[in-house]
Amino acid sequence: MNRIIFILIVFLICVSEYSFAQTDNEKPTIKVIVKSDKSNVKLRWAPDNSISWQLLNKYGYRLERITTFRNGKLLRKGEKVILEDKILPQEKEEWTNVFNKDTTDQYIAIAAQALYGGEFKLDADAYSKDGLAQLIHTVKEREARYSYTLFSADQSSNAAYLSGLYYEDKTVKLGEKYLYRIHSLVPDSIEQIQYGKVLATVKNEHYELPQPERFAANYKEGKVTLTWDWLMLSDVYNSYWVQKSEDGVNYYDVTKTPFIQPSKDEPSPNMIFMDSIGNQEGTYYYRIKGKDAFGEWGPYVNPIRIEAYPVMEFTPELKVFEDHKSGSVLLKWEIDEGKALGVKSLLLARAETDKEKDFFILKEDIPVKTGEYLDIGPEISNYYKLGAKDKVGKVNWSYVEFIQLTDSVPPSIPENLAGEVDSLGRVQITWEPSPERDVFGYRLYRANKKDGVYIQITKKEIPYTNFEDSISIKTLAKNVYYKVLSVDKRGNPSELSEALQLKRPDVIPPSPPVISYTKSTIEGPYLEWYPSGSNDVAYYLLYRKGNSEVERWELIKEYGVVEGKQSFLDSSVVDHQTYHYLMIAIDDSNLESIPTKPVGIRKFDTKVRKGIEKLALSRGEKGVQLSWVDPISGNYSIDIYRSFEEEPLRFYARVEKGSETWEDISVNDGGKYKYRLKVNYEDGASSKLSEPKQIKY
Repeated sequence: MNRIIFILIVFLICVSEYSFAQTDNEKPTIKVIVKSDKSNVKLRWAPDNSISWQLLNKYGYRLERITTFRNGKLLRKGEKVILEDKILPQEKEEWTNVFNKDTTDQYIAIAAQALYGGEFKLDADAYSKDGLAQLIHTVKEREARYSYTLFSADQSSNAAYLSGLYYEDKTVKLGEKYLYRIHSLVPDSIEQIQYGKVLATVKNEHYELPQPERFAANYKEGKVTLTWDWLMLSDVYNSYWVQKSEDGVNYYDVTKTPFIQPSKDEPSPNMIFMDSIGNQEGTYYYRIKGKDAFGEWGPYVNPIRIEAYPVMEFTPELKVFEDHKSGSVLLKWEIDEGKALGVKSLLLARAETDKEKDFFILKEDIPVKTGEYLDIGPEISNYYKLGAKDKVGKVNWSYVEFIQLTDSVPPSIPENLAGEVDSLGRVQITWEPSPERDVFGYRLYRANKKDGVYIQITKKEIPYTNFEDSISIKTLAKNVYYKVLSVDKRGNPSELSEALQLKRPDVIPPSPPVISYTKSTIEGPYLEWYPSGSNDVAYYLLYRKGNSEVERWELIKEYGVVEGKQSFLDSSVVDHQTYHYLMIAIDDSNLESIPTKPVGIRKFDTKVRKGIEKLALSRGEKGVQLSWVDPISGNYSIDIYRSFEEEPLRFYARVEKGSETWEDISVNDGGKYKYRLKVNYEDGASSKLSEPKQIKY
């Protein structure tokens, strides 16, 4: 048998980050994962710590299967089958046979070295050209062997099978569900290891592995950064492969070893891969695919195209000059196009200070050639710089150039002054800013007369277009006046603005109106009043309330500015009740006068009240039947008046409250009778006689 030289590729893998790793304070357990299709079920397992792994390599595993469902029905008693009595890592001869069938499967070599250690010779020179010659003996022995074995099993189903961590059940049937259990054969006296279990369903379908998610690429200065979301598919893929192409058709490997996903505890869900292109220009395509724990590759993601370009190293130079005739600034530059490699365009920036945050773009997309630019709206002090921009927006700036212009022209006069004064004498004033960009600030002036002497009330120029002042309101001057001027950065002042007139607040309320006459009428309470003697009254309010102390004053009428005697008739009140009235005056500063003295007025009582309704007559068995509707409340009685033939109407009978019918039995056949009714109230009032009704008996 030929001697097999196993080659070891060293990967930096921490056991605590591996997919089968044990968490602190947990009982040692065998972790199991499954993958099934219509013809087989594949199992992968591993203990969750290196000590258990070492013991299980010696004592082995037992694999059993329990059939739980068949044709959609739960079996009352599961059918148990021992698939393997004892599973151990394969003998060295089997490793050799499998490796000879596929000598490119380097993970067999890695797993063999992890299991058998120094019994195999390590040939580092075979991979030295790829820079991968690091030996397993540089890490902790047991932990490293455990990590590399599990890693190799993830990358190769052959390595998993040879390591005693893989089984393929080909005796399954469609429509059945199975419970697989992997038992430890390590005696409990040595270590108690919890068995692993997993459920599997055999379906007539094939599971397609997904494409990696959120694949993206970014190019910058000769380097390509690839990113994708590994966390979303962390339960599917444990490593990735990266390929590159220059034509989008023929791809070649960028990675020589699998690119391993980080721990789920990592703060970022993104996986990052860097590829260096160098200072080249061209088109490149990248794609990736993932590998699952059964060593199977998923599909490639849709390729991403990036455009590479040379790194820009050119920095331009700028010169500035003042144009005295126009007050503008002339900017000039010279470009050696042979040295401006990678430059897409030029741009100019200006600021009033040399601070980076104050610069703004004056002009962009300038052709990459010698040129000039006239800045027709410069400030008094100006800082300029010229930038060279590449295809991705990176800018190399020239040195900053400074120029200060002469200025003797004052700014424009401020306009549209506005303001108001509150009741405490505080004044708020605003105005529109002057349009010149070199305005440094504003001065504010005040006077008590429009054509009086204006005194400056700002100690120095203020940079904003509003001001708060405070004035006395106890003065004979009803108004106050303000003017504003603007000052530029060279100290040139404008003329004073037009005067702003503001009315001082009114703190004296108006005198009240006078209620001069009252009268009770049949229509309702009537009153006459005279306006306030103050000349700033804006309107009057008339209030009313009933005789009860608990009633509140109700606003019933509002008057504008009036002259001379006024009158008011309240026709909306109830009979025989007293109502009280008062008035106040309110001036144009919304100050209220004291109320007038309330006056009481009663609606005149005629003693005429409501009567009965719908009187009707009919022939009864014994006489004339009278009926009516009684809509009246309170205590009352009803008087019945009757006339016979052409006799006058006379009082005939009285009916007490509650009756709505009455029969007149003192009638003669063939006689004509007329009836009218009147209501008598307890307070002596009465209704009018009802409309007459006549009947012939």
